[in-house]
Amino acid sequence: MSHSDALDNSRPAGGQTVRLSGSTRDAALHDQLYRYAEDLQQLIERNGALEAHYQTLRESTALLLESREELDELLRSSRDIHLVTDAGGNILQSNPAGAALAPAHLLMGCKLQDRVLPAYLDNFAALQAGAIEGIGPSGPGHEMHLSREAGDASPLIVSAQALAVRKNGELCYLHWILRDVTSLRETEFETQISSMVFKHAGEGVAITDIEGEILAVNPAFSRITGYAAAEVIGRNLSLLSSGRHDAAFYAAFWRALRENGNWQGEIYNRRKNGEIYPEWLTVSAARDGDGGILSYIAVFTDLSRLLQEEKRLSFLAHHDPLTGLPNRLLFQDRLGQTLSQSRRSGVQFTLIFIDLDHFKPINDTFGHAGGDHVLQEVARRLAGTVRECDTVARIGGDEFVILAPGLVGDTDIGSLCGKMIDALRQPIQFDGHEVCIGGSFGCAEYPNHGDDEVLLLKCADAAMYRAKAAGGSTYVIYDAAPGSFHKLKENP
Repeated sequence: MSHSDALDNSRPAGGQTVRLSGSTRDAALHDQLYRYAEDLQQLIERNGALEAHYQTLRESTALLLESREELDELLRSSRDIHLVTDAGGNILQSNPAGAALAPAHLLMGCKLQDRVLPAYLDNFAALQAGAIEGIGPSGPGHEMHLSREAGDASPLIVSAQALAVRKNGELCYLHWILRDVTSLRETEFETQISSMVFKHAGEGVAITDIEGEILAVNPAFSRITGYAAAEVIGRNLSLLSSGRHDAAFYAAFWRALRENGNWQGEIYNRRKNGEIYPEWLTVSAARDGDGGILSYIAVFTDLSRLLQEEKRLSFLAHHDPLTGLPNRLLFQDRLGQTLSQSRRSGVQFTLIFIDLDHFKPINDTFGHAGGDHVLQEVARRLAGTVRECDTVARIGGDEFVILAPGLVGDTDIGSLCGKMIDALRQPIQFDGHEVCIGGSFGCAEYPNHGDDEVLLLKCADAAMYRAKAAGGSTYVIYDAAPGSFHKLKENP
């Protein structure tokens, strides 16, 4: 092929060779146009690729913005408190939940650690250091107690985590997540307290279903009733029934429970060993959120010990602690009752006043211990000599008094006094010692010598002093002859 033939041929962009008419200059121009067309094609392709990439970027940006808005909405609506602080703990941002601590404008710029109660500053420092050093959170978080803006508000109890946010390896800020667990901790505390009260209460506690079937009992229940928990759980509370209450009583009991949700009162129950005992019982209904009764809680106190203690205190109040005999208070009460009965019935009685002979030397020689022993023995001998219907009382020191209903006349009075004098004359042994003692007895009859307590005691006391003046170990019956108030009848 000649050179001119080559100039007349051209290779278009498609690679085909074509013959162009015209000059060599025209051939060169066509060749350049083909190259421009090829470059334009490449530009178009690149532009298409750029447009596709741009569209992808726009879509990615939209997704990122959407995700950011979702994240912001999550933070805004989160019940957890989200705080952003710098490395020093200065608060930079807060979500709305932060209002539980303080309004946002008061939180900004404050140090988070300033709101941590002193006992929990170590937990705060550990969280802060761990986040800064790149130690990720582990476990449920550290517990902290934070002060609220309201001075009278209880501390906010939170489970806290701290996350470090970095850029190019450099710490930008710390993201704190504080979960409010105040209600949970308070509930746990109340549950613990309730459990401790249930286990350690002195009162018996039984929890039953609505039909009275026992679901749980506390240790005091077992201590009072004698039944172990395993013996009663699943059984009806009626197993404690004593049989002292009739069907009408229990019908009223259950009616009050179902209508009012509670009942309280004194009730008699039976222990495992068969012993019947009184208790003060309070039963309350436990209800669900809709007001329906879920179970009953029965709390009871054993009254038998209280009654025993009341009896003991009553005994001490009315009896001489040394001898166990009635004291002056109980004697005066019985004398008043005897007078009232005698005035109605006309039955006479005798009052005998006794003062021990030779007691002071014994007390001086052997001390109070020896004197107390003698007084106890005298009380035993007097109580063992009189009739069952008689009252022997110690009214003070070595003075005793006897109230003898139906005892009248010189013969019967003399017989009783003679027995008591003989009983007191017997030697008293204690700690290797032997002592002898006697008694001076003064007697006054109702109504012959007086019709009231004061006059009768006065006459008996006067007769006792006459017996004492006669040498003791004798009795004197008051003589109420006219004009002879102190005329006495002495025992030979």
